[in-house]
Amino acid sequence: MNPPPAPTLDQAVAALCRELGDNLFSCCVYGSAVRGNAIAGVSDINLLVILKQSDIAAHQAVARAIGGLPQIDPFVLAKRGFERSVRAFAPKFASIRRNYRVLHGADPLAAMDVDDGLEKFLCEQAFRNLRLRLVYSFVTRAQHQAYDRFVARHVTPFFVQSSEILRLSGREIPSAFEARIPVLEQEFKIDGQVLRDLLALKAKPVRFSEAETVSWHERLFPAVDAVLVWIETHWADEGP
Repeated sequence: MNPPPAPTLDQAVAALCRELGDNLFSCCVYGSAVRGNAIAGVSDINLLVILKQSDIAAHQAVARAIGGLPQIDPFVLAKRGFERSVRAFAPKFASIRRNYRVLHGADPLAAMDVDDGLEKFLCEQAFRNLRLRLVYSFVTRAQHQAYDRFVARHVTPFFVQSSEILRLSGREIPSAFEARIPVLEQEFKIDGQVLRDLLALKAKPVRFSEAETVSWHERLFPAVDAVLVWIETHWADEGP
């Protein structure tokens, strides 16, 4: 396990408390820092920050508090309408709820309840969006030269979202990403080596040559598409 650097996390929470005062309803750390698979110097420290009043002054206060801490990746929401935000981002909150720790204030997820049908719809929506953007990044690579950065940034979303799809279908999923590979490989019928290579890329991002970009896409697109084939086969088209 690679825990988040305590001084950075303590510094962030103290700064948020100082800058926001009573307007800070809750602050939670979630993701790899709690899950236990954070990569030192690579993984972000994910913070869920809930404001009693979300306005420009509060946003400026958050920026003053953590804008200079590049390891901190904030997810800033308002207390008003929070339940609707949970529904709108149901798969993300389902993942957060499994691996989070309250650092300040109330526990915002204690009473969280999301309909499985809605979460399935949003999981599929997220994965279809991932496939769409993967293809866009590949076909526009001559203009943007960003395919390698797109892939590296979306390693965690791929593992989290594909795992959530299986959890919604009753499968037990290991905590560590590496341990999930045999499950994803078996259920989705995808090449486990490309998943191992994704984790290696996340740990040590590199720039792709043109040949490497084509090779990666030839391996990665079938893996992403296979998850959607599984959804189309196993989940009824019932809508949100």
